[in-house]
Amino acid sequence: MAHIPLVCPSAFNVAVAGLALIAGAADAHGTDAFRRARYVQQISADPFAGAGGSQADTQLQPSVAVDPADPSVVVAVFAQGHFNTGGHVDPGFATSHDGGRTWATGNLPDLTVAVGGSFELAADPEVTFGPDGSVYALTTGVDRAPGCRSAVTVQRSDDHGQTFGTPTLIQDDTGCSLFLGFALSDKGRITSDISSVSPRRGRLYGTWTHEDRATFSTPVVLRFSDDRGATWSDLVIVSSTSPLAGGFGATPLVQPNGDLTIVYDDFPLGGASRFVAQTSRSGGLDFEAPVLIADDQSREVPGLSTKGGGVTFVGAAVDPVRGALFVVWQDGRLRTDGRNDIVLSRSTDGGARWDPPALVNADPGRVRNHFTPGVAAYDGMVVVTYTTRDGDAPWVQTRASVSADGGTTFGRPHRLGPRGDLRFASTSGDRAILGDTMEVTLHGDTAHAVWARPAAATRNSSVPYHQRTWAAAISLRSTLGSAGNK
Repeated sequence: MAHIPLVCPSAFNVAVAGLALIAGAADAHGTDAFRRARYVQQISADPFAGAGGSQADTQLQPSVAVDPADPSVVVAVFAQGHFNTGGHVDPGFATSHDGGRTWATGNLPDLTVAVGGSFELAADPEVTFGPDGSVYALTTGVDRAPGCRSAVTVQRSDDHGQTFGTPTLIQDDTGCSLFLGFALSDKGRITSDISSVSPRRGRLYGTWTHEDRATFSTPVVLRFSDDRGATWSDLVIVSSTSPLAGGFGATPLVQPNGDLTIVYDDFPLGGASRFVAQTSRSGGLDFEAPVLIADDQSREVPGLSTKGGGVTFVGAAVDPVRGALFVVWQDGRLRTDGRNDIVLSRSTDGGARWDPPALVNADPGRVRNHFTPGVAAYDGMVVVTYTTRDGDAPWVQTRASVSADGGTTFGRPHRLGPRGDLRFASTSGDRAILGDTMEVTLHGDTAHAVWARPAAATRNSSVPYHQRTWAAAISLRSTLGSAGNK
């Protein structure tokens, strides 16, 4: 594995910390719990050099998780070697054992042909920790036409994310898709039951969208495992299989009592897109009826692909201490200029009822688009990360907003690192793409954010693509503290 050390404090980290300590502890939107961003750095780069006709030097769509038993261990996974028509050469991973100060990197082994596996492409990597410190990476393996094979795979690490084992196929299909592009399974996610009081502690849940050709629908489905991913349950259909019904971007959340809530973007027949939650009290064996969170009023960002083929992917999290559930998404309902804010809805009763969408980004009056949010929560602290673009300029900026009162109010946005340049971004069709999702994780008083940053190459600014994975550790304070910058 390649190692990317960070000499700390670097000049850049000192500058970022200084910006975070400029005036103003709070504004009209409430106490600002953001303290400073540390270890802000690139953590990986695409190693595949355009293999198979992919866009060389492209990484996107990162996922991140922290070990609840040892918060110094952080693991990120991400797509790399992007193809303009979809899919990637192979997922990469980056692992830190010192709280984000330094990172070791590698590729998930034996998955695609580029690393000795059997699949032509991979897509949508996601990562989670089990309660014993095991790390699980879920990915979709894909063979394009004429084979049209797709499989949901899980790879486990037993050394805290330093190496990963061979893939276990928890879903394997052959057949070309009518609705989902070139895969019958799409956009998988994974989580683990880590609660010490749950009757199903250690259970893994994998969720994804699966095309049901018999009913012409694309429902949310799941499988679960009680033996650390070695074997998996029968397929459980979660959402509707009515003709043309669809559920996308399904995120599984395990509540402290072991109940499982799945949040997703729902497309009912003849109806508009909406965000819903379904909860299982039986560990995923059966589910209650969908509960409406909010209707979808998101907007695409001009020149970018942020909605995954028209689907709005939400960010979702559960507070493992207090049990509250949170959903965030890009949304235009609070403004009239055609741009997005980031809004949040919260449930404090296990997913039965949800608050109306409330504004996260406290930056009124700016001609600024906000998109691709992630959310994490711990013991009343809530961190939301997202990307912004001012006007129609090529610059994009990753930011974070923090709430110290359980998501009721948020402090002002904080920059997490240097801005990105869309002129060097990976592309989907004729639009720039950073990924459908970018994530943040939180334990105690430190959050870890990951994002895809396009920028001019250091030595050769004429290269068509230069997009790499960046990370930052966000230090938080629960009392009145320093505010950030706009």
